[in-house]
Amino acid sequence: MTEVAFPSYRPFMKYSRHRHAAAAVVLVAASLLSGCAAPAPEQAPAPAAPPFRPVASIREVMNSVIDPSVDEVWNAVKSVVDDGRLTEHTPVKDEDWAEVRRHALIVSEAANLLLMHDRPVAPPGAPSLAPGVELTPEEIRSLIDKNPDGWNFYVQEFQDSLKPALAAIDAKNAQALFDAGEKIDTTCENCHSTFWYPKAVASSR
Repeated sequence: MTEVAFPSYRPFMKYSRHRHAAAAVVLVAASLLSGCAAPAPEQAPAPAAPPFRPVASIREVMNSVIDPSVDEVWNAVKSVVDDGRLTEHTPVKDEDWAEVRRHALIVSEAANLLLMHDRPVAPPGAPSLAPGVELTPEEIRSLIDKNPDGWNFYVQEFQDSLKPALAAIDAKNAQALFDAGEKIDTTCENCHSTFWYPKAVASSR
């Protein structure tokens, strides 16, 4: 019987396996390269500045918001002489203390309104409320623009002066609230004497 030698397919099979392996390597490399080339995720845009829209002037904020409420804090503890009789006034009920606290919070938060530097000092064309003593709104604005850090300092000092008052209210401590009122008054005067009537202060020294 004659043996027939069939050609061996082993070299072809080996070559085929190598070719497929090489193709797989190319595909993996291409995948890695495409991953490296992918654009980095975009950074989130910076938050826009708060859209503050001042309506009232500094004078109007003082007269309509701060002054009425700070008066309630000052007058919560007081002594009144009526017909020769001395009467002490202090918050008594929880409702009384809550009302004083409400006004102290109004003043504390209203101080933030004064830190908005694009807020005008007074309505357009408004004159000085005390000519010869208080500067004109234009002069006050000039002083604030020349010393914005000083303005911020005094406003924040005023805001901080409300903290002892709030603590006294929470403790229902009338004497501590009275003492805190003096500190509030001092911080108000520091700001006014610097920006509102510095000439009057200088002439009195």
